[in-house]
Amino acid sequence: MANVVFLQRDPIEWLGLMYLSSTLKANGHNTRMVIDALEPEGALEAALTEPADLYAFSPLVTDFRWTLDQAASIKARRDVPVVLGGTHVTLNPEETLAHPAVDVVCRGEGEAPLLELAEAVAEGREVAGIANLWSKHNGSLVRNEMRDLVTDLDSLPPPDRDLYAHYPPLRALGKRPLHIGRGCPYGCTYCHNARKRELYRGKGPYLRWRSVDNVLAEVEELARGSFFKVLHFVDDGFGLKEDWLVEFLPRLGRMFERRPAIFANMRADMVTEGLCAAFRDYGADRFRLRIAVECGDERYRREVLRKTISDADLKRAAELLHSSGVGFATYNMVGLPGESLDQALKTLRLNIELKPQHVFCFLYQPFPGTDLADYAVECGSVDAATLSGAGAGNRDFLGTFEGRSPLRQGNGSELENLQRLFALVVRFPVLRPLAERLVRIRRLAPVLRLVYQAYIRAFVFFRRREDAY
Repeated sequence: MANVVFLQRDPIEWLGLMYLSSTLKANGHNTRMVIDALEPEGALEAALTEPADLYAFSPLVTDFRWTLDQAASIKARRDVPVVLGGTHVTLNPEETLAHPAVDVVCRGEGEAPLLELAEAVAEGREVAGIANLWSKHNGSLVRNEMRDLVTDLDSLPPPDRDLYAHYPPLRALGKRPLHIGRGCPYGCTYCHNARKRELYRGKGPYLRWRSVDNVLAEVEELARGSFFKVLHFVDDGFGLKEDWLVEFLPRLGRMFERRPAIFANMRADMVTEGLCAAFRDYGADRFRLRIAVECGDERYRREVLRKTISDADLKRAAELLHSSGVGFATYNMVGLPGESLDQALKTLRLNIELKPQHVFCFLYQPFPGTDLADYAVECGSVDAATLSGAGAGNRDFLGTFEGRSPLRQGNGSELENLQRLFALVVRFPVLRPLAERLVRIRRLAPVLRLVYQAYIRAFVFFRRREDAY
């Protein structure tokens, strides 16, 4: 039996970690979660209060620097293996293992490899031969092959909701994450899925689904064990399997007197009349869909982002959702590699035309291991050392969507100014002519940053009051 301690920085329930924990517990191991933001003395001291056989992290790029710092502090005080997993680590294994505090890297799906690692550690065996794991052995790196994907998702134990239950703020939160499947069939260059599909080539179908019965059983168990008002489906494409949703939504609705709200991501070309009818029957006001526009220049969207969505697709989806009474938000990026201000302004104008209920606009970040990050290097917008530095925890790479762009582009200040005003202008389109002039004045950046911060605070306040979960 192994004692496995998971550590993370922010107070968020991560579905992937709950699946890892449930697999470990189902096989007789113990798990514990430590959240830095919710520990009075920080994650490190909390992690060291009890014995551990393995410390595990699954960081985003934005958490990576913190993760390496924590791992180094742990190794300075305990001779216990440290394993890192997750998307960033999967796409950048060598840079991750270059850090002296990292012993093992898990690439791809982690349930079976982490279980085998825990068993090997508990029994004092070598870990060098475990599929999906890269590790250090006698001064060199051991790079193991990928194992087959889990094809029967129903065979996995349900996520361990108890992993986070000892933190009252998370226990009281009314939004619970879950998923209906794994994988994505598309190849958007800013996303990790294209590289992961290649990594798993020949290892089984990348796109897989849980059964309707299996998901409903999880929701039923969730309803018995915890408070929630919102089901947050974290799938990359909620509408990929229309017949699945058409069966699922009525059955879900019959389970509750007050139907939970549904948060989900959808591509515009998945929005159909049939799905909208199912949304209306469930309760149109219960949906909070997020539609990715990303870039308003259709040619750039198709050729550089390889997102095969047309302007017509976006407009038709918006029209269907509006006519059905379904609220939706849009996701957008500015500061893309080689993007002109005129192209970015097209994104603003298209959003005004779509009339989303809410809008999110982020500064593009070149996440290492993605095709678009490589394109940014080819364009000269960012140097390879900066990306490699992100993988090694370089403190100059922030990886945040709302701070500063790491790209070196002559119009970077104007694009950052546009990001500050974007959501405000979409909500109040009468401001567009003025905003299009203001974003070109670089010295206004500090003022526009304050405007953005004030808008975000107001947005968060009213959004919380609106959803009250």
